[in-house]
Amino acid sequence: MENSRKIKKVHICNTCKGNGYIKIKNNIEPEPQVHQCWDCESQGEFYEYVTKDNNLVDDGISNELH
Repeated sequence: MENSRKIKKVHICNTCKGNGYIKIKNNIEPEPQVHQCWDCESQGEFYEYVTKDNNLVDDGISNELH
C-alpha cells in the first residue's frame, strides 16, 4: 500500500532543543531531574506532511511552527 503522506519539512523543538528530553532543576533536589519533552512528545522535531494533493496535514503534536 502506497503511503499518501510524505514529510515536507522538519522543525527542531525549541523546548528541548532537539534532544527529546528536558533537565529541570528545583530547589529541593541537588541534581536536575530528566523529563520527556511534552511539546514534541520526545521526538525532538516537528514534521509537516504533504498529501498527494500537496495539502499540508497537521502532525497532531503541535499547531505551532518553529
